[in-house]
Amino acid sequence: MIKVIGTAAAVALAASTAWVAAQDAPAGDERGRKGRDAASLIERYDADKDGKLDQQELEAAHAARGEAMKARMLERFDANKNGVLDPEEKEAARQAFRGRRGHRGAGKARLLEQFDANKNGVLDPEEKEAAKAAREQRRAELVKRFDANGDGKLDQTEREAARKEFRGRRGEGRPEQN
Repeated sequence: MIKVIGTAAAVALAASTAWVAAQDAPAGDERGRKGRDAASLIERYDADKDGKLDQQELEAAHAARGEAMKARMLERFDANKNGVLDPEEKEAARQAFRGRRGHRGAGKARLLEQFDANKNGVLDPEEKEAAKAAREQRRAELVKRFDANGDGKLDQTEREAARKEFRGRRGEGRPEQN
């Protein structure tokens, strides 16, 4: 139970950090997953048009995104169209997401397999540093590979090109590193 609470707290912290980063990013700075950059978040949810999202606007944005997600889930998995996901429909949703992204522990298991040098089932500080260095190297390789304009970062167009290539290779494993 403590692990679940700790994990939930870490996820909440990461999400709030992302929101804060979006607030601090200059307009037009292209960050975020799936094309949700800071400018588009502000444009969509900045009710008082002051160029940033206050706590009330953040809460409204969060609620709106939650409702949109719920509607998409119901549309996709509510087989009997009763407006509620029954246990069988919830299980179908779980299976669909597992098939798409693997189960939750897959990423951790992969990290342990690659970086747990002493095989104790935990990444020690040195092993975490090695994992971080590998992630940064992978990121640098992706930037080098897809940074068409040579500015040292991936803009929206370049990220979409990378996503398109990766989607095209889905089922063939991870994209090769050049």
